[in-house]
Amino acid sequence: MFGYGDPRGRPELRAALADHLARARGVYASPENVLICAGISHGLQILSKVLADRGAKNIAVESYGLERYWELLAAAGLQTLPLPLDTHGTDPVPPVDTDAVLLTPAHQFPVGTTLQRDRRTAVVDWARRTGGLILEDDYDGEFRFDRQSVGALQGLDPNCVVYLGTASITLAPGLRLAWMAVPPVLAEQAAATKG
Repeated sequence: MFGYGDPRGRPELRAALADHLARARGVYASPENVLICAGISHGLQILSKVLADRGAKNIAVESYGLERYWELLAAAGLQTLPLPLDTHGTDPVPPVDTDAVLLTPAHQFPVGTTLQRDRRTAVVDWARRTGGLILEDDYDGEFRFDRQSVGALQGLDPNCVVYLGTASITLAPGLRLAWMAVPPVLAEQAAATKG
């Protein structure tokens, strides 16, 4: 039990997370497609390598977001393209030739807006139409006091959205506990990259 084991993480933890995420966030993932990592940054490092290995050249990011994330993506050789921001928050639909998009739809950091329903649908439609991938950082997704939390974007199409979550805000950052619900087509490659 205390050996290296499966690079995806302990099966019991992945099963419990898959069950919890389905109930609490509307995330659809089997335990086989859940990957445990040491934080959102670690998850982005894994995903950046997977995207680059699959031939991705760029990724759209929110204009106001964590610079650390942009640096991680750039370190993997991905060009970051800023998404426009207006009074309704981030306009998440990137240019057609974009390979992926990184969003915080539940609570955009640092602006604080929630991605509106029409924009959520539009970015998922973009991913389906172009074969693009959405990386959903569920920043503050469960940790809301100002209103009812919204469901995860991943629930709209688990095949084109990677859901990233963490226990840093709700429990403690020192645990270094985060997870990704990865589309089945990327699950093996993401586990191999982590492993």
